[in-house]
Amino acid sequence: MTQGTYLLDTGHTKAQAFAMLQGVLSAIQSGNAGATPPAETAAGMLWVDTAARALKMRNVPNNGWITLGSFASGSFVPAGVNRLTEAQAKDAFSDIYGAVTGAILRAAILAHAPDAVIPGWHPFDMVRPGDGATGLIWSYDKAGSIQNVETPEFEDGYEYALVFEAVATNKTTSTLQISVQPEITGTWSAFTSFPGAGFAWGDICSGMLRLPMPRQPRLVHGCIWDAPLKAGMEDLAVPTGAPEASALSAVRVRWAEGNRINEVFRTGRVRLFKRREHLTG
Repeated sequence: MTQGTYLLDTGHTKAQAFAMLQGVLSAIQSGNAGATPPAETAAGMLWVDTAARALKMRNVPNNGWITLGSFASGSFVPAGVNRLTEAQAKDAFSDIYGAVTGAILRAAILAHAPDAVIPGWHPFDMVRPGDGATGLIWSYDKAGSIQNVETPEFEDGYEYALVFEAVATNKTTSTLQISVQPEITGTWSAFTSFPGAGFAWGDICSGMLRLPMPRQPRLVHGCIWDAPLKAGMEDLAVPTGAPEASALSAVRVRWAEGNRINEVFRTGRVRLFKRREHLTG
């Protein structure tokens, strides 16, 4: 660490000139390091302030020093950059920005990005593509036999579809039935059977039951069975049972044998999908 003169003296002997050159090179090499500022300054000159343990640069007018950063901690920390604490980085309302990890920055961008419309049918619980959502609302592997499969509440602006994957009943002959939960009453309406939808013991039911615009108020809501397996599996109209037109807040599906309702789903999975529509939201 050294400082020296940069001013040439034409009266120097060769030895004095050589000594001055050595001093200049040493000063340049050390960044003009010293506890006090160099006596001779120029715009853009660097100074390693050993007292403050900081790197400084002479300003353009050559009348002051600009602190570029500090090395007091043992590593160089640029000046003028706010370093976030973990608490600040996790604070959704913080307006302090600085050095954050890529993971924290990505999460912050995703958290504050406008909701994007996901095109086409997608799992009802998907927030963004690739988030691992499956739309599963019942699985025999996870929950065992069940009498009624109920959907979560529907959102405005979406139509929904129940996807049955290899479901079957525990009775000899059963029909697939659906009931609805109108928004007005908040109670389940009577079940409605698929016309002619008789399933024998060995039958496996797979397909998609679509609910077009369930959030649009109606007295009767239509359902569409997209993958009929038996003759007579026609489109279904489900009355809400409400005294006036109402939207659907959810649906419930079950098997039934005649008037008995003790049948269960004994195998398979049921998933709920949705897609955007712009009449109700």
